Amino acid sequence: MQDTILRLCASTALVGALAFPASAQQIINLEEITFSANLTATEIARSGASVSVVTREDLDAAGAIQLVDYLSRLPGVTVTQNGGLGGSASLRIRGAGPEYVAVYVDGIRVDDPSSPQTAFNFGTLTTADIGRIEILRGSQSALYGGSAVGGVVNISTLGATEDGVTQSLQLEAGSHRTYLARYGIAFRDDRFEAAVNVSHVRSRGFSAYEPFPGAPGLTPDGLEASRLSFSGRYQLTDETALGLSGFYQTSDSEFDNFGADADNLLKRREYGLRVFGEYATGNTTHELSATLYDMSREAFQPRGVSAGEFEARRLSFAYKGITELSPALTLIYGADTQNESITVRGQGPDSTRVSGVFGQALWTPRADLDVSATVRADRNSGFGTFYTGRIAAAWQATDGLVLRGAVGRGFRAPSINEQLGNPVWGIAPNPSLEPETSVSAEIGADYRFANGAEISTTLFQLTTDNAITYCALAPGAWGPTCPNAGPAGFENHYQNIAGKTRRRGFELGAVVPVTDAHRLDIGYTYTDARNPSGARLARIPRHDLNLGLRSEWNERVSSTISLQHLAGRTGNMPSYSVVNAGIRYRVNDHADLSLRVENLFNKQYQQIAGYGTSDRAFYLGVASRF
Repeated sequence: MQDTILRLCASTALVGALAFPASAQQIINLEEITFSANLTATEIARSGASVSVVTREDLDAAGAIQLVDYLSRLPGVTVTQNGGLGGSASLRIRGAGPEYVAVYVDGIRVDDPSSPQTAFNFGTLTTADIGRIEILRGSQSALYGGSAVGGVVNISTLGATEDGVTQSLQLEAGSHRTYLARYGIAFRDDRFEAAVNVSHVRSRGFSAYEPFPGAPGLTPDGLEASRLSFSGRYQLTDETALGLSGFYQTSDSEFDNFGADADNLLKRREYGLRVFGEYATGNTTHELSATLYDMSREAFQPRGVSAGEFEARRLSFAYKGITELSPALTLIYGADTQNESITVRGQGPDSTRVSGVFGQALWTPRADLDVSATVRADRNSGFGTFYTGRIAAAWQATDGLVLRGAVGRGFRAPSINEQLGNPVWGIAPNPSLEPETSVSAEIGADYRFANGAEISTTLFQLTTDNAITYCALAPGAWGPTCPNAGPAGFENHYQNIAGKTRRRGFELGAVVPVTDAHRLDIGYTYTDARNPSGARLARIPRHDLNLGLRSEWNERVSSTISLQHLAGRTGNMPSYSVVNAGIRYRVNDHADLSLRVENLFNKQYQQIAGYGTSDRAFYLGVASRF
């Protein structure tokens, strides 16, 4: 099973998993391996990176339908959502917003070029077909380009787990008239493996608009989404392999206006495709790949009146090479180019091209020390050439203690929409925007105790200069007041804010085996995020605490209970604590039954002022493997 997932991840990650010299008989603990941090399989303890790995077993144990519901429990990660399932969901890493987070699904970058700041909306992405996730924290621009100032989310879909044909089925139903169905089929032999997953989710939901927590009599806002994902890899010879991966998703999600219970609808269609070829010769492995991401979305107001139509496309080509000069020195290098284009109804099309080259050295000068150094140059068609770099190191100080640190330089050029604005929504254009630059630094320590307990601590800081900020031109408009005047007749604007925006804090993660049957997971993040004037950045809590208890009562019964506590929120938002619980019963080797309860104590709270969250909700599910 582990070797199969290794091969699948190695074949489908765009920049994180290239052909990797491991025989079919090797046993690799994937929970201790990162494919993303150094663009090749690396032990997490030797990567020098802050990385979290989420497996399918983790997702099954938690039982959450939305992916962000699980990711929000991880150190350094916070999520805000405008309502429930299907509502716009933004993920932040160490206080850096979604425009600073690069998101990949099976190697396909899925950040939306037509969104205001080229960001990925997690609101319609379920856990149904996800097999593995890696979350990199800290600036990764030197490897992933300008969008990865805050971090990277790398998602791999479910693949084959054993030789021959395997199938899986998942059904779930529960509160808010929510229904989920997924079917998967996979095949694997000595040279070929492939997987296909289809899923459908439907929910009547609850009102996105909520004037105060627990407000009654509001119209629910639902979601209906269908998704197809697939991947495959064929080993032509011992040296050559070909593969592809892709997905197609449609969704209809209802939403409310800010401050009003409206009957709005967002229709969205997106698909992605990646093809690649691998060739190994001597001490070098080469990979060529091409990826396509295409998205269209249209918003409708009551009576079917269109409120905006957007189309976006990203076409990318990439080369990567890995040369092992010696057991102590490996070089990783490559080049890539991508063209992003968008069409906004009423404004016409626009596009930008970014081309880059990079080189990385992985050096082990002694058995207990690992160093990685990376440099990259990117040429942006609108803003010229930018240089980024990153140095990271990990020192195995003792058998159980790892000391690590990293420093990196990043940049982010203005997105197409930040320059174009949106007259329909009252956002003024700003063709004079300039790129922003940043420096990320961290130092951390990881310790593994003899009883199996683990603890990880990290101090971090991200400093951004000339940050691009959404601001208010007119009284009453959302956002801080713009520092400079803008065009007349508009309410909002994107402007560069002179000076340094700082995000700094502390992360703690721990796994504590309480007994042989019970395990306690702890995650805590302290974040202090401020703009150049010293004011706090919106929607970034100072304190984010997550506790989880996993219990294996016997061979058939397991349970989970989790608590999330957020405090020190901006805008006079009160602190809150939410408890979720679940129990799973293994009927036999091929089927499980599950029951989970979200918001166990029916806490009335809001993630964003004016937007609702779920009351106590129950979900019953069955999963089968055959």
